Amino acid sequence: MTNNLYDNSGVANRTGRLAVKIVDKYPHLKFGVWDLSEFLPYFHNVRRTMIFIECEKSAKDSIINFIAGDSEFRNCLVYEGERKPKIINESWAAARSNEIRDVIVILTRTDFEETKPLMAGKKEFSNIRVPSLERMLVDLLSYSLREWLPIPVKETSEVFFNFLKKPIIRYGVLSRYATRRYLGWFVDIMLYKLSSKKDNYSFDLRHLSNGKRYLEAINEVDYS
Repeated sequence: MTNNLYDNSGVANRTGRLAVKIVDKYPHLKFGVWDLSEFLPYFHNVRRTMIFIECEKSAKDSIINFIAGDSEFRNCLVYEGERKPKIINESWAAARSNEIRDVIVILTRTDFEETKPLMAGKKEFSNIRVPSLERMLVDLLSYSLREWLPIPVKETSEVFFNFLKKPIIRYGVLSRYATRRYLGWFVDIMLYKLSSKKDNYSFDLRHLSNGKRYLEAINEVDYS
């Protein structure tokens, strides 16, 4: 029996509480929220979660100031993307829960496609948007590539690859969003490599031909 009020939304209790506090303070603000809890079992070296708040640029400072004054979250390390501070590093990723503060990342975003409202039990918060699993996967990889996360790209890529094997993944949604984030080529290569492991995945054959073509082009480059 779970005791997570926000299980149906796929975020941790702590993340849900923060989001509800923000919307109570700013009831007309529309923002996205997610965390790493869905992916933690698949990381090798990451033991801490990280909360992402995605909102319009003009709301960033207000949210940061609100968190700074909140008794539950004021001790968290809060920073804005687009570059992480030096304190957010590999030592943070490997630290035990009692060794280092939680991290909240505030990012600019106004696009809330492929999101759903946060659910707290049966109560719906329409202004709090939780990204789809496919969107979280792509953004996790994107943020890691841009070094906004203290997680090596190799590790996020392995998590990405492991989730591609799951039947819950909607490959079309994943591919379209990855293309919007300029990572469509990466997803196509991943799908092509996955198809060589097992032949009963239900993704579009165009991804296989594209992935093969991209991989061949990379392998043909003379790096000498």
